Amino acid sequence: MKIPFKYNIRNIMRRKVRSVLTAVGIALVVVVGVFMFAFSRGIMHMAKNSGSPNNVIVMDRKGQSCVFSSLKSEDYNYLRNLPEILKGTDGQPLISPEVQHQAYVKAGAYNNRPGMVRGVTPSSIKVNDSMRIVKGSPPGAGHKVTVGRLTHAALGLPASELAIGREIEFSGRKWRIVGHFDAGGTALDSQILADMSDFMAAINRQTYSYAYFKVKDASEAERLVKNLNARNDIQVKAVSEVDYYKDFSEGFGRIIFLAVTMSIIAGIGGLVGGMNTMYASVLGRIREIATLQVLGFGKLDVILSFVLESLIIAIPGGVAGCAAGLLVNGLPTKLSMGAFNIRVDMIALAGGMALALFIGVIGALPPAIRATRLHITEGLRYN
Repeated sequence: MKIPFKYNIRNIMRRKVRSVLTAVGIALVVVVGVFMFAFSRGIMHMAKNSGSPNNVIVMDRKGQSCVFSSLKSEDYNYLRNLPEILKGTDGQPLISPEVQHQAYVKAGAYNNRPGMVRGVTPSSIKVNDSMRIVKGSPPGAGHKVTVGRLTHAALGLPASELAIGREIEFSGRKWRIVGHFDAGGTALDSQILADMSDFMAAINRQTYSYAYFKVKDASEAERLVKNLNARNDIQVKAVSEVDYYKDFSEGFGRIIFLAVTMSIIAGIGGLVGGMNTMYASVLGRIREIATLQVLGFGKLDVILSFVLESLIIAIPGGVAGCAAGLLVNGLPTKLSMGAFNIRVDMIALAGGMALALFIGVIGALPPAIRATRLHITEGLRYN
């Protein structure tokens, strides 16, 4: 014989304050959990979207990354003539030499903000499938730069400081912002693009950092990577753009692990709080539990009723916590030299609701089992 559902509803309504406070506590735990899940999802989304399987990055063989690479002009000229590189509508190969350099940016009253600057040519936008100018124009000669949609977050600046027409300073030069670009949630979104010649002159550099180019398909890219890495006449290291950013994102593994760990800790804290609340509730209802057993309800029915009652409180708390977590969706967040958007997607929300359900079930189960183990006569005399 099962305990009627309206019995649980009536009990919750009789203890409105306690029920509401328990739901609020669960909601707070879920908010923290959703935020942590969304934080890790944002990093993973940035890493997953960065790079095209048809693009190959080539750098100096001694370079550990694009920033610390030095690609000679003669090596670039060799690469430019590779027959596997696709050609654009103008008949020119889709290859872009670039210089990547950390610079300290001054914008208005904000000084020495570390950021990543890329010296590019017009071919860069053609090779990079994810990049598009959303406002203004591309970078050009005369110290004209274009900034990504998350560059302000990476520099820790208000977005207004990087409006079109404003001037910023880095590498001993003043640069005028002439456009904004969107790179589809990739690592490029938080960088500054400058004209190649202007930037190389500003930092007094004669070599490129790397070059990347587009081929027909991913299988062609894989074959070309192997061939270039096997050659001894040019000292270059080739890697597919997808693999490069995959390796780059592995550096954030500890941060993602920390975010998930914090979610678990928050869940444990909520679980302890929920169990304490339920224990207090059960201690006040031991006579009631004994009476239910006298009326013929089995121990399992009583336990399930308590769990159901706990879930009725936990689910609204979980929904409220997830709704509050949605408020941070898309929030720009600075990370190291870049930035990304907090991503409250279905996985983050599912994680938050799972946390609420876990608290609801495990928080009610142990005290309910403990209460039903008491002898009925002992329960009826309990004060």
